[in-house]
Amino acid sequence: MRLPDWEERLADVIAAYQGGVFVWGLRDCFRLPVDVACAVAGLVLWPDVRPYRTARGAAVRLARHGFRGVGGALAAVLEEVPPALARRGDVGVVLEQGAEAGVVVLGTELAGMAPAGMTIVPRERLVRAFRVG
Repeated sequence: MRLPDWEERLADVIAAYQGGVFVWGLRDCFRLPVDVACAVAGLVLWPDVRPYRTARGAAVRLARHGFRGVGGALAAVLEEVPPALARRGDVGVVLEQGAEAGVVVLGTELAGMAPAGMTIVPRERLVRAFRVG
């Protein structure tokens, strides 16, 4: 179930990520969907995956839990839905240079974190989606 003020909380998370730089383990493509799940539905996902400071470190931490990527970690705790049914505030995965990157559904667009900072991509890039609340 989504929190009553989830829209405002989602906006706060997006603003915080927009205002900061990409930092592995703090503000990255795994932390964004995790932080959105907390903001939208109060879900605390994978607090034990941290700390990590590099892409390799993130992969190692996920692998220790049996996951090959962000999608596997999200699928373990959230209901997977067809990308076409994802709604605003849900999270998902896009492929970026052959690797999974976590994103949040904003509507017709997705927000994700890239080394250059927050990036907005078309919803058509969504390859997996997960219901939040």
